[in-house]
Amino acid sequence: MVVMRVVVAGAGGIGGAIAGEIALAGGDVSVVDGWSDHVEAIRADGLCLVGPPPREERTTPLHAWHTSESQQVAPIDILVIAAKSFDNQELAPLLAPCLADGATVVSAQNGVNEPLLAEMLGPERVIGAVVLFPAEIIGPGQVRLDWRPTLQIGELDGTRTDRLNLVASGLGLGIDVVVSDNIWGAIWSKLVMNCMSNPVNAVLGGRARDCREQPEPRRISLACGSEAVAVGLARGHRIEPVSGIEAEHILVGGAGGPGATELAAEWEATAAELGEVKGSMPTDIERGRKTEIDSFSGFIAQEGRRLGIRTPANEAVCRMVKEIEAGTRSPSSDNLDELLRILG
Repeated sequence: MVVMRVVVAGAGGIGGAIAGEIALAGGDVSVVDGWSDHVEAIRADGLCLVGPPPREERTTPLHAWHTSESQQVAPIDILVIAAKSFDNQELAPLLAPCLADGATVVSAQNGVNEPLLAEMLGPERVIGAVVLFPAEIIGPGQVRLDWRPTLQIGELDGTRTDRLNLVASGLGLGIDVVVSDNIWGAIWSKLVMNCMSNPVNAVLGGRARDCREQPEPRRISLACGSEAVAVGLARGHRIEPVSGIEAEHILVGGAGGPGATELAAEWEATAAELGEVKGSMPTDIERGRKTEIDSFSGFIAQEGRRLGIRTPANEAVCRMVKEIEAGTRSPSSDNLDELLRILG
């Protein structure tokens, strides 16, 4: 069997979980990260994975490099980019010279990053991917997993290729890899779900489940989802179900059309699986970090303008998140009335 050298750029929750599980299974994997304390902790004591239940803490040695040392990781057979989407402009040029001939690039990130990565690193190198598990960095050298790490991958043109099987073998040491012939539909499904949850929770200051359980936040959530589905369909995507709900049902019911009551009940029924988590964007705001709003609601609003599709809910949520980042607005349920007025 050919051993493939995997490098994970961004060793936070998702990237750390992927790299740690591959290392524990005996794979050849290194991480590149910009947080010096995290890198030094991994170098000194290894990477500690906490969970998923019922697993106990597990620690594995791992080669770790600061982004300023990225030249040390060449040659890379599989590059998994798991940093924030807004870091791609910096990371891609740093790692491009390290890619081996025939290297494959995988975006284990939120949002739609594949077109930019293809432009910067070569379209022949980039495949699509969707992260299907949550994880969180809980301290330098420590990552908590709630579910078993799972990735969905696919060629951007929908074809089945030998390369997908090679990547699945290279990454599938310790994690589950599912090969799809509709990766754009899966990417857009994840984007719809993110628009329905993360930014809305960031504005209202609640838990992830609140915008599914509580009637008025749920109305905002479903409106954002309806707009995101409309934009995805206009782009020609065959959108996969969102948390088990058909995209067309969200499109119509989320806009208050036929099936709205049934859709609200279906969305509410998915809340329990979220537990007490807040979501990545509310957590970023709490910690004073830049959010990925431009890759969620902002992207939907931008594409809506390009395609002539109205996206008032996503535009409002995006604006409010940016105001929270700027310090001119606070996350609060007080923002709910303004959002409801926009919906009419």
